Amino acid sequence: MEQKQNQSLLFNQFAAAAATDWAEKIKKDLKGADPATLAWHSAEEITVKPFYTAEDIVDLPQSETLPGKFPYIRGHKTSANHWHNLQDISVTHDSRAAIDKALLALTGGADGIHFKINDPSTFDFAYALTHLDVQKYTVCFSVTRQPASFLKNYVAQLKNHQISPHGLKGFINISQPLASETWQLEFNQLEEIVELTKDAVGFYGITVNGAIFGNRGGTLVQELAFTLAAALNYTDELASRGILLQTIFRNMQFLVSTGTNYFFEIAKLRALRWLWSGIVKASGEAPEFAAYLRIHAQTASWFATTFDPHTNILRATTEAMAAIIGGCDSVAVAPFDATFNQNNPFAERIARNIPLILHHEAYLHQAIDPAAGSYYLETLTCELAEKAWALLQEVEQLGGYTKALQTGFIQEKLNKSAEEKFRNIASGKEVLVGTNKFANQHEKINFDAEALLHSAAFDNTRASYPFEVMRLAAMLHYQKKNARPKAVIAIIGHDIQEHIHAAFAKEFLDCGSFQTEILHFDSVKAALEKLLFIDCKILVFSSTEAEYSQFSQHYFAALKNHKHRPILILAAPPENMKEELADNGFDARIFQNCNAPSIIGRIQERLFTSEV
Repeated sequence: MEQKQNQSLLFNQFAAAAATDWAEKIKKDLKGADPATLAWHSAEEITVKPFYTAEDIVDLPQSETLPGKFPYIRGHKTSANHWHNLQDISVTHDSRAAIDKALLALTGGADGIHFKINDPSTFDFAYALTHLDVQKYTVCFSVTRQPASFLKNYVAQLKNHQISPHGLKGFINISQPLASETWQLEFNQLEEIVELTKDAVGFYGITVNGAIFGNRGGTLVQELAFTLAAALNYTDELASRGILLQTIFRNMQFLVSTGTNYFFEIAKLRALRWLWSGIVKASGEAPEFAAYLRIHAQTASWFATTFDPHTNILRATTEAMAAIIGGCDSVAVAPFDATFNQNNPFAERIARNIPLILHHEAYLHQAIDPAAGSYYLETLTCELAEKAWALLQEVEQLGGYTKALQTGFIQEKLNKSAEEKFRNIASGKEVLVGTNKFANQHEKINFDAEALLHSAAFDNTRASYPFEVMRLAAMLHYQKKNARPKAVIAIIGHDIQEHIHAAFAKEFLDCGSFQTEILHFDSVKAALEKLLFIDCKILVFSSTEAEYSQFSQHYFAALKNHKHRPILILAAPPENMKEELADNGFDARIFQNCNAPSIIGRIQERLFTSEV
């Protein structure tokens, strides 16, 4: 009440503007057009309005929430928005090299280290504790197998070095794939981990990995719902083994990825804390236990690109800002060349510096939840929370997280979302600069394209992967043939729509590193007289429906026997000719919102298998 009175005194010199006033003003600026036409629809099925006012948040339940107070929408911080700047370091067989690298990172601006360990048995704790001050810095671990044995070894080595485990800061994460057959196997390990970490106030033993959902192309609603479902699964299972709920809640951490949808990502973290607070309260325990929740954010691999990699710096900055403004407790920024280079000190330094700049130059540490009070962000937080809660209830009705995995419910939801995102990127509806738009045809790569294509480390779940594979294959063609593969786009007639279809086809193929050429013809006959003998890898036809009918009558057989056997593509032919075109040898249809990954797959299969 006092806050509202102060606001009234502060703004009493200004006349209040209602939503209708804003609508009229915008309508005037739009010269009579309806402002509702500016609304857009997100992948989460949320309609984003062109403007928001105080009227949008009047009935929102979180409008009076303060930092450090239940339900912790604004976080548990009360004095400053401090976060830890972590650097991810992969550990292979030589853990000492990784530990030395960690020491350099800590002296170079990192607040902590997140070791990602493939073989836990090879990690040299004695060397690590001799060189790293684990009482000063945050030290975290992700391990692929036997995490409890790994942690026991860690605790034993701490005692040998006369270091109390109670003062540690960090977490341990069990790296596991999104598969039901491995999920149940981890509970025995997790029970031992909780026993080892229950008294270590700053070290978290239960990490719920929600990043796997966003990095598989899931929507933000799916990330929230499935992360909470996994957390509930952990809670129920551990509680059934006699572990107190207070111990579980104190030990719980969420690991999330943050993407480039800036405002949505800020709202996602706020909604996550809000929903978790509701779950803790519903458990019957003191609601204050929800304040223990720790959130570690990492920049999303889904949006990372291999080509024009420096654009990843811009993406990572947006992603880190969203995580920090959303109130994360720690953040890890991936190097800009992480998709193709596992060890680049310069790129790692740039990644470390992004949170440092946001701290020392943007002063984001001085503002706790600056999103609070924003009509848009408060509304968005509520909408994400409501939709995520509804999806979480669906999962619980199926029997919980494990059952939802076993039935394929979660995988199906993620796959459907990813497919839609792939289509939007392929059609240009969503832009990945340097990949599906504004590709640099003269870009010089400093990696082995063939080795990268065959590398198990080359992440094939990213948004840009289909385009990258096509482009890498084209580069290999150039290396072996000393010429970029050629694509010819034939425009038949003078209809403006056909020029639009041809322009889309050209941009699509340009992004695949093809040498594209557009040819204009007055008729189908004139086009085929030249095109039957032209040397190219892909042949695209763009014409009117009337002229397409001539293909079926006279020219399909001729095209099938083309001298150079190119892939034959029709640009936006009529839907009723789809089966006929396929029967007569055409490989694909290309148009905005087409199934571009399928076209890319055909290009790979037909053209480049022999090249790579």
